[in-house]
Amino acid sequence: RCCCCGEQLDCVDIDDVETEKFALSVAGLALEREVKANFREFQDWLEKTADYEAIVDGANIGLYQQNFAEGGFSVLQLDAVIKEMYTRSGNKWPLVILHNKRVRALLENPSHRKLVEEWMANGVLYTTPHGSNDDWYWLYATVKLRCLLVTNDEMRDHIFELLGSSFFLKWKERHQVRYTFLKGALKLQMPPAYSIVIQESEKGSWHVPIVCESDEESLRSWLCITRPGGCEDEGKTGSTMETCEIVNGPCCKSSENRNNEKCDDKTTSMTGKRKERSP
Repeated sequence: RCCCCGEQLDCVDIDDVETEKFALSVAGLALEREVKANFREFQDWLEKTADYEAIVDGANIGLYQQNFAEGGFSVLQLDAVIKEMYTRSGNKWPLVILHNKRVRALLENPSHRKLVEEWMANGVLYTTPHGSNDDWYWLYATVKLRCLLVTNDEMRDHIFELLGSSFFLKWKERHQVRYTFLKGALKLQMPPAYSIVIQESEKGSWHVPIVCESDEESLRSWLCITRPGGCEDEGKTGSTMETCEIVNGPCCKSSENRNNEKCDDKTTSMTGKRKERSP
């Protein structure tokens, strides 16, 4: 909720028609670039057997921060993400997309074999075939199953390919889960509880997201523009409009964090500009 006007921000996702259109677009592009038989086999498998709430970009996670002399593919990082998503989804395993060359190398390593075999036994792994680009597999699976995608990949290449799909960025905002490892500890950044777009509330308040250098949405400030009477504690007159911005934190947070918050008129929390309006 917005701590200035108390209004709840909306979460906007693409609808069923847009989702199906998006999935068909991804599949069409993948079939142009991948071996058709391989990708169609994956489509058939996904249609028949897959029931996942999260897709994991295995290579992106395994190679995260591994650009040092002893670095390689971090099985421990990938396992941490798998187990965290398993817990968050009520004990449902995620689907990890990983190239078969990478899986073979892990199985040949005695210290990794047992863990990888455990993933395979739990139906966690789908190995993409030789010569394939696994990006198309995890992107298609996420769109088709309408689930979450754990990756730090910005998907810029896919955006260029999908310029005809105006809802790509909206979809990405609602479904991408980012991650970091700080001193070995996993931290997930789930999709924001509300859409980062200009919004008008039912009571006529406008909320404008301010550009934020950090990827952490909890640090973002919002501009809240309210009509007279939008904030009970302010006692505004009928001829004024206030623009308020929280400068020590985000103006709006998800409802679970702000349920008990009321309008705050402390000068340390927001700056106000009043503009005269004709009746």
